Amino acid sequence: MISLSSILATLFLLLGSILFGYGLITNGDPMYTKSLGWNLNLIWGSVVFCVGILFGLGNWLSNRIPQKEKN
Repeated sequence: MISLSSILATLFLLLGSILFGYGLITNGDPMYTKSLGWNLNLIWGSVVFCVGILFGLGNWLSNRIPQKEKN
């Protein structure tokens, strides 16, 4: 059965990689003057990607811990 954390991990990893990739492609673009020259797509893309890694790590760790059977 697919858990909610694995779905969230996949979505966060996908969204983070899209944002990060867009930030890499548009690096140095004049649109970043509105955000004081900060490439927010790179910053938030890496943050969202790291959150996806944390969700995936939590899912992997929870699957490794043996569950007690209920009778």
